[in-house]
Amino acid sequence: MAADGKRLSTAGKVATPKLGDQSILNDSHLYKIIGKRFITTTIAATSSNGPLEGVVYAADPVLNILAVNTAPAPPNPATNLASQPGNYHVISIPHIQDFKILASGAGGEDEGGAAAAAAGGFEAVVPGIGPLDLGALKRREEDAVKKLMQKEATRGRGVPKEAQEIFDAINKTLPARWHEQSIVINDAVILGPPYTINDLKAGEGKEMTLAHIRKIMESHLARKKAAGQQPQRPGVATPIPPRKGG
Repeated sequence: MAADGKRLSTAGKVATPKLGDQSILNDSHLYKIIGKRFITTTIAATSSNGPLEGVVYAADPVLNILAVNTAPAPPNPATNLASQPGNYHVISIPHIQDFKILASGAGGEDEGGAAAAAAGGFEAVVPGIGPLDLGALKRREEDAVKKLMQKEATRGRGVPKEAQEIFDAINKTLPARWHEQSIVINDAVILGPPYTINDLKAGEGKEMTLAHIRKIMESHLARKKAAGQQPQRPGVATPIPPRKGG
């Protein structure tokens, strides 16, 4: 039991970041290190890879992670950083053992500009981080939901696959909707089971619409036949003759 307790105690110490005076990694201060050049050691570091050095690209206090770019700084300070390839990593903050912001002259304080980093760093981080347009995101969400609802409204319930294919073919040209098992086309013509051309029904004065729908169905059936798809017909129960001898 004592040995188990010792192991648990040791594991707890390893998982706890040794931040020293690096209170900048607290949730309320994470934004201050965006754009800063740093050097850090994590519990996953080995003698082969050693500490990580780079620039903090993003910080998430909810997931408790840092996104960092460990690509070396370009030799020419005037180089457009956005055109340089990056080498991005995600670091779990609880796995950080030591974290140090590099001062000017020690590899460069930050690649986004010291003044901008001190003000928050978001405007000068390279590649740039722009503000989210929450209104645009909300509109995209509403449009996506609307499209899904419209698509769902065009699906028949409990109808054969061939009936749905006929509905889709007609709906490309004329507005169609389902009413239980029947297809209502242009609010003028009804097509019910078994969904053949002879099952089309229209009121008086709707002859032109009816003729148009007939042509759509004939074209649809011709394409299926040309593709080698024979239209399925409703199954008919075959009577079983009585056995001889009772």
